[in-house]
Amino acid sequence: MSGLRVSMVGFDIAPRFHPEYGAWGTTPVITETDMPLLTRCLALEQDGRLLIWFSHDLCGNSITETDSFRDEMAGALKLNRDQVIWSTSQTHSSPTFPGSNLPGGSGITTRGIFDEEFSEKQRKRFLENCIDAAKKAIDGLQPADVWVGKGYCDSISYNTRFPMPTGGVKFSRDHEEGLQSGKYFDPTIGLVRFDDKKGKPIGTIFNFCSHPATMINDKYLSSDFVGTAREFIEDETGGAPAMFIQGFCGDVNCYFIFGKPEQAKTTGARLGKAAVQGIRKMVPVRGVPFRYAWHQTELPCRDMFNEEQLRYEIDIRRTFQKKLDENPSACWVGGINVAEFLSVEQKKAFVEINIKYCEEGLRMLNAGEIPPSSLSITLGAVRIGDLYAVLSPGENFALTGKEIRERSPFTHTLICGDTNGLFGYIGNDEEINRGGYETDTFWKMLYCDGFRLALAEGSAQKVISAGLSLLNKLENDY
Repeated sequence: MSGLRVSMVGFDIAPRFHPEYGAWGTTPVITETDMPLLTRCLALEQDGRLLIWFSHDLCGNSITETDSFRDEMAGALKLNRDQVIWSTSQTHSSPTFPGSNLPGGSGITTRGIFDEEFSEKQRKRFLENCIDAAKKAIDGLQPADVWVGKGYCDSISYNTRFPMPTGGVKFSRDHEEGLQSGKYFDPTIGLVRFDDKKGKPIGTIFNFCSHPATMINDKYLSSDFVGTAREFIEDETGGAPAMFIQGFCGDVNCYFIFGKPEQAKTTGARLGKAAVQGIRKMVPVRGVPFRYAWHQTELPCRDMFNEEQLRYEIDIRRTFQKKLDENPSACWVGGINVAEFLSVEQKKAFVEINIKYCEEGLRMLNAGEIPPSSLSITLGAVRIGDLYAVLSPGENFALTGKEIRERSPFTHTLICGDTNGLFGYIGNDEEINRGGYETDTFWKMLYCDGFRLALAEGSAQKVISAGLSLLNKLENDY
């Protein structure tokens, strides 16, 4: 058995700004750069087994769109799709990627392909840069040692789902309020550093669980708190690229939301300093065997609505829209609290998304069309000697990651969400029964892969079971 070979390449993916239509020509509201968007490309190889892992400062794309990117990368590199991993930080200060049907961090942000030629050039430039970086990473593969560690940062995030006394749940947009619930959020910073045989750092992975949503729906292009934290880590490791991998953050937000650039930097500095403390206590581990595996699983959906239910959902939202004309501060509708500080027009636009979903449901009922009773996702796992990483698309809730980590026979387990596509929120059973934005309202949006029914009880357990099954397979696969 030969040793592990590693390379990491970093590059800038900041989009061009269209003079009228904003970043990438798709998102008119994003007109200024606060911090550039960056990508890190990690190449791992042992005994001819090669894996390319991208980590982007992007909000992300659907699984279908992401698979098309992976296919394009794989084709250019003469690999299979399974050899390409595509992770995103889910920064909410990212523009909508050209051609995407997802909103780049905010459902109320105007987006579209307004100048098709300009946007297509930006798309092509981005993907070509990714291909070039992957080729450089493959060419730069070299024998490497692996160091692992953990950091701890509990001051920059909180669980957003605040249980209400009469049932249901409030989406908390305030850190201090959110902490009052006592609900779980993950303070763990997973750390991995690759060194060459002379002890010089090749690159670092840092894995943390929190939405980068400080400047959601603002004019700034930014990597949010991730960018500042990355700078601290890269300074500590002599400039070697640092690669952020998002955790299972479906119900976890950052300290500031709807904030300003300086607040993102404050949050990032806290995370970065905590990561540096962990880096200074890292220990060496085995780098082989290097293995990876994939498993497709079906997540159950709830039952299809009947006509009465759909008309009720439409009616309460139409009533809310009319109410806003009399009371612009109104915010509760359909069991969720729309952000209080949005304008009347933005609030109306937000609930209009759900109305369109319900109208499509009525059309389907009349046409006799039956939506899928389950939704398919593919989970992955990577083993690097004594280190294990579980990979999942979508936004799993933090407790799901906690259970996988606690039941892992590996001392060092990374919990990696937003990987190989955005799928949606995957809540545990208790939270599915509470309702709220993530486990109910979010699923009433057509731009997320069309008409989908919300996930049912048992979904999180399916993710846990698949992740642990992959873990056990890699543990015993020599």
